Amino acid sequence: MALQKKVALVTGGRGALGSVLARRLVEEGAHVVVSFQENKEKRGGKKAMESGIVPVRADLTKQADVVALYDAIVKKFSRVDIVLNTVGGFLPAKPLVDVTLTEWNRMLDINLKSTFLSTREALRRMKGQPYGRIINISAMVGLNPTPGKAPYGVAKAGVSLLTEIVAQEQKGTGITINAIAPSTILTPANLAWATGGEEHKWVKPEEIADLIVYLCSVSASAITGTTIKAYGGV
Repeated sequence: MALQKKVALVTGGRGALGSVLARRLVEEGAHVVVSFQENKEKRGGKKAMESGIVPVRADLTKQADVVALYDAIVKKFSRVDIVLNTVGGFLPAKPLVDVTLTEWNRMLDINLKSTFLSTREALRRMKGQPYGRIINISAMVGLNPTPGKAPYGVAKAGVSLLTEIVAQEQKGTGITINAIAPSTILTPANLAWATGGEEHKWVKPEEIADLIVYLCSVSASAITGTTIKAYGGV
């Protein structure tokens, strides 16, 4: 168990990707907190607690919620070692002339603002620790400009740039920050709209989990400020 007794937060930890990552961190020996926004306590809260995963409701686009989330983690575990920022959302392709201001703001809020707020609070709690790991989720379109995907692509490009800048600020502290840029992740929601028959080329959440476990290990302490392309066969 590579992450024995580490304290980890998975934002959006009840999503298709986040839930896989949370379970994997538990398997690796970590104490895991997951944030969620919608109320799923009646359906999954007790089960999550029994599996060693602590759910905390928080809207990651709201500063007060994010501060309260980190305060709750430190109160329970005294520290936070690992943060996986998986909160995000996608806008179906459309040309920029058809994008509404609401859609634009939503993409920046849920993808970039949430990552900024969580990363900032994580760094404030990790200050002075000899070890810390922050891993953000970027996207293929954030590195490869794609027509029709301006709001999402700009937000994810911001995630990668934020990752690189913060890594420069944290050099020599023992805290590393990296991002992973998947193509399409093989999730039930994505399968629901798939039409091209290329699902076999998509990236499995378990493959991302393997990469994250490595990035969180001591062996990866020299890797920081990098956005790793996880495109699969796309």
